[in-house]
This record gives sequence, C-alpha cells and structure tokens, in this order.
Amino acid sequence: MISDDRTLSRRGFLKTGMAVTAAGSLARLNTAHAAQNMDRDASASDERALFNALGNVPTPLIMDALIRLGHDRASLAMSRGVRPMIPVRGTVAGPAVTTKYVESDTPTTRDDIRSFVFRPVDEAEPGSIWVTASGTSEILSMFGDVIVLACREKGLAGLVTDGGCRDIEGMEEVGLPVYAGGICLYGPGSVIRPVANNVPVVCGGIEIAPGDVVAADVNGVMAFPRDALAHVIRVIPELQEKEDRSRQLIEEGRGLVDGYVF
Repeated sequence: MISDDRTLSRRGFLKTGMAVTAAGSLARLNTAHAAQNMDRDASASDERALFNALGNVPTPLIMDALIRLGHDRASLAMSRGVRPMIPVRGTVAGPAVTTKYVESDTPTTRDDIRSFVFRPVDEAEPGSIWVTASGTSEILSMFGDVIVLACREKGLAGLVTDGGCRDIEGMEEVGLPVYAGGICLYGPGSVIRPVANNVPVVCGGIEIAPGDVVAADVNGVMAFPRDALAHVIRVIPELQEKEDRSRQLIEEGRGLVDGYVF
C-alpha cells in the first residue's frame, strides 16, 4: 500500500511539474518534427523527460488519457495474469525492447540464447523495458535473478514477460521491477525456443513493437505507441485535476452524486 505522503507527492508532481514538462517537451518535439535539420541529442533529451514524467503517473490514469485520445483500451492492457513478482512502488515506464519465443521441438542452442535473449539486454538503451513473449500458455521460467541483475547493470528500467520467472528472493535483492505470469522452478527446456529480438511480439494478450511505451505498476502492465507519449502527458493534468476535485468534495462530506466530478 502506498503511503499518504507518497501519494500526495505524486499528485503534487502531476499538478505542477507535469504540465510544464509536457508543454515544453511537446513544443520542442513538434518543432523538431517540422524542422529539416533536427538536433537529435536535444530530441532524445526531450523524450527522456517525457518518460521521466510518465514514471510519476499511475497506470489507470495513463489508460484514461489514452481512452480520451481515442485509443482502444482492450489493445493496451496486458492480461491480469501478468503481475509484479516483487514488491513495487510507483510506475516504471520506458521504451520496449523485445524477445520472441515460439513453441518448438527444436532444441535451443547457445547461439539462440546469445542472439535473442542476451543481445537485446546488452544493446538496450538505458531506461528501456525488456518484454519477453513466451509464445505459450504454459508457465515456464524465462529468466532468474542473474539476468535481472544484468538488466539492472545495463540501466534497464524493468522486465515484463507473460511467461514465468524464478529466484524471487534474488530478484528482490536486485530490486529491479519484474512483471510475469507466475513463478516456475524450471526453464523453457525443449518446449519453446527464442527466435528473434526487437521484433513485434504478442505478450500478455497485446501487441508490442520495439520502441512502444511500456508502463507498469501495482495495477498492471500496459503498452501504447511511442508517438502518443507527449499527447498522453498533455492530457493527464486535466484528468488528475478532476480526480483531486472529487477527493476534495468527498472529504468535505459530499456523496458520489454531488462529489464525483466527470
């Protein structure tokens, strides 16, 4: 459970810093898209600021913003079975890097592991979220604490898989957010094998392309197109203001009919 002090600090950020971040970064990104000779370093810095801002927003509020913008909610939210494997606080958000597994009778080779499992981690940009699509409904361990440690040391923001994982106590010590479909003592064996990295995948029932925005917290995991990021952040302060007004009215003694602001 998140403490009142922490909740207030997140709301405070949304009401002040996010509006400034969104306005400034959105304006610079729009200008950059219109310019022929865009400064790539400045654009990357603006985008990092947007991801950092999103990291202070609960996923339900991000979802509400996307719905307001006309996105299909059913295509954005992962299955409820994908949940935190260790205690999490706040929201983790970043661009997706992906690994794709498929069901196969062909044994996995070391080259398969190096190319499709290790390489996307080693080559990921700091702040990325590694999404591993298991390709099966069976829960198998896709990684353990050693790989989570490698992700942390490479600067990744978190890991997501619709398969399983193991070494939970070790993961807690590493401290990097991990979301998975369950816990399993054994790995994929000869049931599935990795076949690609940084390709579109289906994970937790939704499609995720490399670079899509992944956001996760205690409520669940979601993903949406990267080009919607700045627009989402622009909408969020308005939605947060309505929620804060509703809380204020209810705390003042109003019922839901008079106190809930739509």
